[in-house]
Amino acid sequence: MIPPTHKHKMNIVYCIDAVYNLSGTDIVTIAKANALASIPGNRVWVITAGNPRSLMYRLKNVSVTDLGIRYYEHDSEGLLRAIIDLQKTRKLHKQKLTEFLENVMPDIVISSGVLTKIFLPTLKISSNPVFIRELHADRHYNRDSSKGLIRKLISIYGEWYDFHWKIHAYDKVVVLTERERTGTWKKWDKLEVMPNPITHWTGLLSDGKAKIAVTAGRLAPMKNFSGLINIWSKVVQRHPDWVLQIWGTGDMQKELENQIEQMNMNEYVHLKGYTTEMGEAMSKGSMMVLTSLSESFSLVTLEAMSVGIPTVVYKCPGGIRYLVKDGVTGYLVPLNDEDAFVERVCTLIENDELRKTMGQAALCESEQYKIEKITQRWMELFQDLLDKKRAKKKI
Repeated sequence: MIPPTHKHKMNIVYCIDAVYNLSGTDIVTIAKANALASIPGNRVWVITAGNPRSLMYRLKNVSVTDLGIRYYEHDSEGLLRAIIDLQKTRKLHKQKLTEFLENVMPDIVISSGVLTKIFLPTLKISSNPVFIRELHADRHYNRDSSKGLIRKLISIYGEWYDFHWKIHAYDKVVVLTERERTGTWKKWDKLEVMPNPITHWTGLLSDGKAKIAVTAGRLAPMKNFSGLINIWSKVVQRHPDWVLQIWGTGDMQKELENQIEQMNMNEYVHLKGYTTEMGEAMSKGSMMVLTSLSESFSLVTLEAMSVGIPTVVYKCPGGIRYLVKDGVTGYLVPLNDEDAFVERVCTLIENDELRKTMGQAALCESEQYKIEKITQRWMELFQDLLDKKRAKKKI
Protein backbone atom coordinates (compact mmCIF):
# COMPACT_ATOMS: atom_id res chain seq x y z
CA MET A 1 0.00 0.00 0.00
CA ILE A 2 2.72 2.47 1.02
CA PRO A 3 6.36 2.39 -0.05
CA PRO A 4 8.69 1.78 2.90
CA THR A 5 10.36 5.15 3.37
CA HIS A 6 11.41 4.53 6.98
CA LYS A 7 14.92 3.50 7.98
CA HIS A 8 14.11 0.59 10.24
CA LYS A 9 11.62 -2.19 10.56
CA MET A 10 9.22 -1.13 13.27
CA ASN A 11 7.45 -3.01 16.00
CA ILE A 12 4.29 -1.04 16.79
CA VAL A 13 1.89 -1.75 19.66
CA TYR A 14 -1.58 -0.26 20.17
CA CYS A 15 -2.89 -0.47 23.74
CA ILE A 16 -6.68 -0.15 23.85
CA ASP A 17 -9.43 -1.11 26.26
CA ALA A 18 -11.40 -3.45 24.00
CA VAL A 19 -12.67 -3.74 20.45
CA TYR A 20 -16.28 -4.86 20.42
CA ASN A 21 -18.74 -1.99 20.04
CA LEU A 22 -17.52 -0.35 16.81
CA SER A 23 -17.06 3.07 18.34
CA GLY A 24 -15.19 5.61 16.25
CA THR A 25 -11.99 4.86 18.19
CA ASP A 26 -12.39 1.12 17.55
CA ILE A 27 -12.93 1.60 13.82
CA VAL A 28 -10.00 3.98 13.43
CA THR A 29 -7.63 1.81 15.47
CA ILE A 30 -8.50 -1.26 13.39
CA ALA A 31 -7.98 0.65 10.13
CA LYS A 32 -4.66 2.18 11.19
CA ALA A 33 -3.31 -1.09 12.55
CA ASN A 34 -4.16 -2.87 9.29
CA ALA A 35 -2.60 -0.10 7.19
CA LEU A 36 0.61 0.01 9.23
CA ALA A 37 0.90 -3.78 9.15
CA SER A 38 0.71 -3.72 5.35
CA ILE A 39 4.00 -1.79 5.14
CA PRO A 40 6.92 -4.20 4.50
CA GLY A 41 9.04 -4.60 7.62
CA ASN A 42 6.41 -3.51 10.13
CA ARG A 43 4.98 -5.76 12.81
CA VAL A 44 1.87 -4.52 14.58
CA TRP A 45 0.09 -5.68 17.72
CA VAL A 46 -3.21 -4.65 19.24
CA ILE A 47 -3.33 -5.32 22.98
CA THR A 48 -6.67 -5.22 24.77
CA ALA A 49 -7.22 -5.22 28.51
CA GLY A 50 -10.41 -7.24 28.55
CA ASN A 51 -12.29 -8.15 25.39
CA PRO A 52 -15.26 -10.45 26.06
CA ARG A 53 -16.87 -9.81 22.64
CA SER A 54 -14.18 -9.26 20.05
CA LEU A 55 -14.26 -7.76 16.59
CA MET A 56 -10.66 -8.75 16.06
CA TYR A 57 -11.54 -10.67 12.91
CA ARG A 58 -11.31 -7.27 11.22
CA LEU A 59 -7.58 -7.19 11.92
CA LYS A 60 -5.89 -8.87 8.97
CA ASN A 61 -2.10 -8.96 9.42
CA VAL A 62 -2.10 -7.75 12.99
CA SER A 63 -1.20 -9.81 16.06
CA VAL A 64 -3.91 -9.61 18.71
CA THR A 65 -3.53 -10.30 22.43
CA ASP A 66 -6.06 -9.93 25.22
CA LEU A 67 -4.56 -9.64 28.70
CA GLY A 68 -7.73 -10.85 30.44
CA ILE A 69 -7.92 -7.87 32.80
CA ARG A 70 -11.39 -7.28 34.20
CA TYR A 71 -11.95 -3.76 35.44
CA TYR A 72 -15.05 -2.55 37.32
CA GLU A 73 -16.24 -5.99 38.45
CA HIS A 74 -16.88 -4.81 42.01
CA ASP A 75 -18.14 -1.27 41.38
CA SER A 76 -21.61 -2.17 42.61
CA GLU A 77 -20.24 -3.16 46.03
CA GLY A 78 -19.56 0.38 47.23
CA LEU A 79 -17.10 3.17 46.55
CA LEU A 80 -14.33 1.94 48.86
CA ARG A 81 -14.38 -1.57 47.36
CA ALA A 82 -14.36 -0.07 43.86
CA ILE A 83 -11.29 2.09 44.66
CA ILE A 84 -9.37 -0.81 46.21
CA ASP A 85 -10.28 -3.09 43.31
CA LEU A 86 -9.20 -0.46 40.78
CA GLN A 87 -5.74 -0.23 42.33
CA LYS A 88 -5.29 -4.02 42.37
CA THR A 89 -6.53 -4.40 38.82
CA ARG A 90 -4.33 -1.60 37.52
CA LYS A 91 -1.29 -3.17 39.20
CA LEU A 92 -2.04 -6.49 37.50
CA HIS A 93 -2.57 -4.70 34.18
CA LYS A 94 0.82 -2.97 34.45
CA GLN A 95 2.53 -6.26 35.29
CA LYS A 96 1.01 -8.20 32.38
CA LEU A 97 1.54 -5.40 29.89
CA THR A 98 5.18 -4.97 30.92
CA GLU A 99 5.80 -8.69 30.44
CA PHE A 100 4.19 -8.57 27.01
CA LEU A 101 6.14 -5.51 25.85
CA GLU A 102 9.41 -6.99 27.05
CA ASN A 103 8.68 -10.01 24.91
CA VAL A 104 7.93 -8.13 21.67
CA MET A 105 10.54 -5.34 22.11
CA PRO A 106 8.46 -2.52 20.59
CA ASP A 107 9.75 0.63 18.93
CA ILE A 108 6.42 2.47 19.26
CA VAL A 109 3.75 2.04 21.95
CA ILE A 110 0.47 3.91 21.59
CA SER A 111 -2.25 4.42 24.18
CA SER A 112 -5.57 4.68 22.36
CA GLY A 113 -7.92 3.98 25.24
CA VAL A 114 -8.62 4.98 28.82
CA LEU A 115 -7.25 2.14 30.93
CA THR A 116 -3.55 2.55 30.07
CA LYS A 117 -3.38 6.32 29.69
CA ILE A 118 -2.19 7.07 33.24
CA PHE A 119 0.59 4.51 33.60
CA LEU A 120 1.77 3.46 30.14
CA PRO A 121 4.82 5.79 29.75
CA THR A 122 6.05 4.85 33.24
CA LEU A 123 6.67 1.24 32.22
CA LYS A 124 10.36 0.29 32.06
CA ILE A 125 10.88 -1.50 28.75
CA SER A 126 14.41 -2.43 27.69
CA SER A 127 13.81 -1.55 24.01
CA ASN A 128 13.33 2.09 25.10
CA PRO A 129 10.22 2.62 22.93
CA VAL A 130 8.55 5.88 22.00
CA PHE A 131 5.34 6.32 23.99
CA ILE A 132 2.48 8.12 22.24
CA ARG A 133 -0.90 9.15 23.63
CA GLU A 134 -3.85 9.56 21.26
CA LEU A 135 -6.65 11.90 22.31
CA HIS A 136 -9.94 11.15 20.59
CA ALA A 137 -12.05 13.78 22.34
CA ASP A 138 -11.88 17.44 23.21
CA ARG A 139 -9.68 18.21 26.22
CA HIS A 140 -12.65 19.29 28.35
CA TYR A 141 -15.12 16.68 27.07
CA ASN A 142 -15.61 14.84 30.39
CA ARG A 143 -15.94 18.06 32.35
CA ASP A 144 -18.39 19.62 29.94
CA SER A 145 -20.54 16.50 29.58
CA SER A 146 -20.74 15.70 33.32
CA LYS A 147 -24.13 16.22 34.93
CA GLY A 148 -24.46 17.20 38.57
CA LEU A 149 -22.02 18.99 40.84
CA ILE A 150 -20.32 15.89 42.25
CA ARG A 151 -19.63 14.35 38.83
CA LYS A 152 -18.39 17.67 37.48
CA LEU A 153 -15.99 18.10 40.40
CA ILE A 154 -14.69 14.56 39.90
CA SER A 155 -14.18 15.31 36.21
CA ILE A 156 -12.31 18.52 36.97
CA TYR A 157 -10.00 16.68 39.37
CA GLY A 158 -9.50 13.85 36.85
CA GLU A 159 -8.64 16.36 34.14
CA TRP A 160 -6.09 18.08 36.38
CA TYR A 161 -4.53 14.73 37.43
CA ASP A 162 -4.23 13.58 33.84
CA PHE A 163 -3.47 16.68 31.78
CA HIS A 164 -1.38 18.66 34.29
CA TRP A 165 0.69 15.74 35.51
CA LYS A 166 0.51 12.26 34.00
CA ILE A 167 0.32 13.14 30.32
CA HIS A 168 3.71 14.90 30.39
CA ALA A 169 5.50 11.54 30.60
CA TYR A 170 4.60 10.76 26.99
CA ASP A 171 7.04 11.46 24.17
CA LYS A 172 4.23 12.81 22.01
CA VAL A 173 0.51 13.52 22.40
CA VAL A 174 -1.57 13.37 19.24
CA VAL A 175 -4.75 15.42 18.78
CA LEU A 176 -7.17 15.46 15.87
CA THR A 177 -7.41 19.12 14.89
CA GLU A 178 -5.28 22.24 14.69
CA ARG A 179 -7.81 24.00 16.87
CA GLU A 180 -6.89 21.75 19.80
CA ARG A 181 -3.19 22.53 19.47
CA THR A 182 -3.65 26.29 19.16
CA GLY A 183 -6.69 26.52 21.44
CA THR A 184 -7.30 24.28 24.44
CA TRP A 185 -3.68 23.08 24.63
CA LYS A 186 -2.09 26.51 24.04
CA LYS A 187 0.68 25.27 21.73
CA TRP A 188 2.12 22.71 24.14
CA ASP A 189 5.31 21.56 22.41
CA LYS A 190 4.62 17.83 22.75
CA LEU A 191 1.49 18.01 20.61
CA GLU A 192 1.10 16.68 17.09
CA VAL A 193 -2.00 17.13 14.93
CA MET A 194 -3.03 13.98 13.07
CA PRO A 195 -6.57 13.72 11.67
CA ASN A 196 -8.40 10.44 11.47
CA PRO A 197 -8.41 8.75 8.06
CA ILE A 198 -11.34 7.66 5.98
CA THR A 199 -11.31 4.06 7.09
CA HIS A 200 -12.89 2.51 4.01
CA TRP A 201 -12.64 4.27 0.67
CA THR A 202 -15.18 2.59 -1.62
CA GLY A 203 -14.71 4.62 -4.79
CA LEU A 204 -18.50 4.82 -5.06
CA LEU A 205 -20.02 8.21 -5.85
CA SER A 206 -23.51 9.58 -5.39
CA ASP A 207 -25.26 11.00 -8.45
CA GLY A 208 -27.10 13.41 -6.15
CA LYS A 209 -30.50 12.53 -7.63
CA ALA A 210 -32.03 10.29 -4.96
CA LYS A 211 -34.45 12.07 -2.63
CA ILE A 212 -32.69 10.58 0.38
CA ALA A 213 -30.79 12.13 3.27
CA VAL A 214 -28.56 9.77 5.23
CA THR A 215 -26.96 9.75 8.66
CA ALA A 216 -25.29 7.19 10.89
CA GLY A 217 -24.06 6.59 14.41
CA ARG A 218 -24.82 4.91 17.69
CA LEU A 219 -28.43 5.35 18.73
CA ALA A 220 -27.38 7.21 21.87
CA PRO A 221 -28.34 10.56 23.46
CA MET A 222 -25.16 12.37 22.35
CA LYS A 223 -26.03 11.72 18.69
CA ASN A 224 -29.36 13.54 19.16
CA PHE A 225 -31.31 11.54 16.60
CA SER A 226 -34.49 12.51 18.44
CA GLY A 227 -33.78 16.13 17.51
CA LEU A 228 -33.06 15.09 13.93
CA ILE A 229 -36.44 13.36 13.68
CA ASN A 230 -38.08 16.58 14.90
CA ILE A 231 -36.20 18.48 12.20
CA TRP A 232 -37.22 16.02 9.52
CA SER A 233 -40.89 16.33 10.48
CA LYS A 234 -40.61 20.00 9.47
CA VAL A 235 -38.64 19.24 6.30
CA VAL A 236 -41.29 16.85 4.95
CA GLN A 237 -43.99 19.46 5.44
CA ARG A 238 -42.32 21.25 2.54
CA HIS A 239 -40.81 18.25 0.76
CA PRO A 240 -42.89 15.14 1.43
CA ASP A 241 -41.08 13.17 -1.29
CA TRP A 242 -37.79 13.11 0.68
CA VAL A 243 -36.88 10.46 3.26
CA LEU A 244 -34.30 10.22 6.05
CA GLN A 245 -32.27 7.05 6.57
CA ILE A 246 -30.66 6.55 10.00
CA TRP A 247 -28.00 3.82 10.08
CA GLY A 248 -26.85 2.34 13.39
CA THR A 249 -27.94 0.50 16.48
CA GLY A 250 -27.99 1.36 20.17
CA ASP A 251 -29.89 1.68 23.42
CA MET A 252 -32.30 4.29 22.05
CA GLN A 253 -33.66 2.05 19.29
CA LYS A 254 -37.06 1.50 20.92
CA GLU A 255 -37.38 5.11 22.02
CA LEU A 256 -36.73 6.38 18.50
CA GLU A 257 -39.12 3.83 17.01
CA ASN A 258 -41.83 5.09 19.36
CA GLN A 259 -41.09 8.71 18.48
CA ILE A 260 -41.37 7.97 14.77
CA GLU A 261 -44.64 6.13 15.35
CA GLN A 262 -46.16 8.85 17.52
CA MET A 263 -45.23 11.56 15.02
CA ASN A 264 -46.62 9.54 12.10
CA MET A 265 -43.22 9.66 10.43
CA ASN A 266 -42.88 5.99 9.43
CA GLU A 267 -43.08 6.91 5.76
CA TYR A 268 -40.36 9.56 6.06
CA VAL A 269 -37.82 8.27 8.62
CA HIS A 270 -36.32 4.79 8.35
CA LEU A 271 -34.13 3.18 11.02
CA LYS A 272 -31.90 1.03 8.83
CA GLY A 273 -29.87 -0.82 11.47
CA TYR A 274 -26.19 -1.72 11.32
CA THR A 275 -24.11 -2.02 8.17
CA THR A 276 -20.47 -2.74 7.41
CA GLU A 277 -20.87 -0.99 4.04
CA MET A 278 -21.42 2.58 5.14
CA GLY A 279 -19.81 4.01 2.03
CA GLU A 280 -22.29 2.17 -0.18
CA ALA A 281 -25.19 3.36 1.97
CA MET A 282 -23.93 6.94 1.78
CA SER A 283 -23.53 6.79 -1.99
CA LYS A 284 -27.25 6.10 -2.38
CA GLY A 285 -28.15 9.38 -0.68
CA SER A 286 -27.90 12.99 -1.84
CA MET A 287 -26.92 14.67 1.42
CA MET A 288 -25.76 13.75 4.91
CA VAL A 289 -27.31 15.29 8.03
CA LEU A 290 -25.92 15.12 11.56
CA THR A 291 -27.28 16.67 14.75
CA SER A 292 -24.73 15.39 17.28
CA LEU A 293 -24.28 17.44 20.44
CA SER A 294 -20.54 16.63 20.40
CA GLU A 295 -18.24 15.00 17.82
CA SER A 296 -14.53 14.41 18.32
CA PHE A 297 -13.82 13.81 14.63
CA SER A 298 -16.82 12.58 12.69
CA LEU A 299 -16.03 9.48 10.62
CA VAL A 300 -19.51 9.47 9.13
CA THR A 301 -18.93 12.99 7.83
CA LEU A 302 -15.69 11.87 6.18
CA GLU A 303 -17.49 8.93 4.59
CA ALA A 304 -20.18 11.25 3.23
CA MET A 305 -17.56 13.58 1.77
CA SER A 306 -15.78 10.64 0.12
CA VAL A 307 -18.90 9.73 -1.92
CA GLY A 308 -19.41 13.33 -3.02
CA ILE A 309 -22.43 14.51 -1.05
CA PRO A 310 -22.81 17.74 0.93
CA THR A 311 -23.32 17.69 4.69
CA VAL A 312 -25.53 19.65 7.06
CA VAL A 313 -24.28 19.39 10.65
CA TYR A 314 -24.51 21.14 13.98
CA LYS A 315 -21.49 23.24 14.85
CA CYS A 316 -20.99 21.24 18.03
CA PRO A 317 -17.93 20.93 20.30
CA GLY A 318 -15.15 18.87 18.73
CA GLY A 319 -13.55 18.52 15.33
CA ILE A 320 -16.53 18.42 12.99
CA ARG A 321 -16.42 22.18 12.43
CA TYR A 322 -13.00 21.68 10.84
CA LEU A 323 -14.21 18.97 8.48
CA VAL A 324 -17.16 20.87 7.05
CA LYS A 325 -16.42 24.13 5.24
CA ASP A 326 -19.53 26.22 5.74
CA GLY A 327 -21.11 27.19 2.45
CA VAL A 328 -18.52 25.21 0.46
CA THR A 329 -18.74 21.49 1.30
CA GLY A 330 -21.91 21.79 3.36
CA TYR A 331 -23.43 23.83 6.15
CA LEU A 332 -22.52 24.37 9.80
CA VAL A 333 -25.66 25.17 11.80
CA PRO A 334 -25.67 26.78 15.27
CA LEU A 335 -26.03 24.07 17.91
CA ASN A 336 -29.67 23.12 18.66
CA ASP A 337 -31.12 25.64 16.19
CA GLU A 338 -33.61 23.26 14.59
CA ASP A 339 -35.29 25.91 12.44
CA ALA A 340 -31.97 26.98 10.91
CA PHE A 341 -31.15 23.32 10.27
CA VAL A 342 -34.47 22.87 8.43
CA GLU A 343 -33.72 25.89 6.24
CA ARG A 344 -30.27 24.60 5.28
CA VAL A 345 -31.62 21.17 4.39
CA CYS A 346 -34.41 22.69 2.31
CA THR A 347 -31.92 24.94 0.52
CA LEU A 348 -30.05 21.85 -0.67
CA ILE A 349 -33.25 20.01 -1.56
CA GLU A 350 -34.47 22.91 -3.66
CA ASN A 351 -31.22 23.50 -5.53
CA ASP A 352 -29.91 20.51 -7.49
CA GLU A 353 -26.92 22.41 -8.85
CA LEU A 354 -25.88 23.59 -5.39
CA ARG A 355 -26.01 20.01 -4.08
CA LYS A 356 -23.81 18.89 -6.95
CA THR A 357 -21.30 21.72 -6.52
CA MET A 358 -21.01 21.23 -2.76
CA GLY A 359 -20.75 17.47 -3.21
CA GLN A 360 -17.84 17.87 -5.62
CA ALA A 361 -16.12 20.25 -3.20
CA ALA A 362 -16.61 17.72 -0.39
CA LEU A 363 -15.11 14.96 -2.52
CA CYS A 364 -12.03 17.07 -3.28
CA GLU A 365 -11.65 17.96 0.40
CA SER A 366 -11.84 14.29 1.40
CA GLU A 367 -8.75 13.37 -0.64
CA GLN A 368 -6.41 14.55 2.12
CA TYR A 369 -7.97 12.05 4.53
CA LYS A 370 -7.24 8.92 2.51
CA ILE A 371 -5.74 6.29 4.78
CA GLU A 372 -2.61 5.94 2.59
CA LYS A 373 -1.75 9.58 3.17
CA ILE A 374 -2.51 9.54 6.89
CA THR A 375 -0.54 6.32 7.42
CA GLN A 376 2.50 7.78 5.68
CA ARG A 377 2.31 10.77 8.03
CA TRP A 378 2.22 8.39 11.01
CA MET A 379 5.30 6.56 9.73
CA GLU A 380 7.19 9.82 9.34
CA LEU A 381 6.23 10.83 12.88
CA PHE A 382 7.28 7.45 14.27
CA GLN A 383 10.67 7.65 12.56
CA ASP A 384 11.33 11.20 13.73
CA LEU A 385 10.44 10.41 17.35
CA LEU A 386 12.40 7.18 17.31
CA ASP A 387 15.53 8.83 15.90
CA LYS A 388 15.39 11.59 18.51
CA LYS A 389 14.83 9.23 21.44
CA ARG A 390 17.55 6.79 20.43
CA ALA A 391 20.00 9.66 19.76
CA LYS A 392 19.24 11.16 23.16
CA LYS A 393 19.98 7.85 24.86
CA LYS A 394 23.42 7.66 23.21
CA ILE A 395 24.46 11.10 24.52
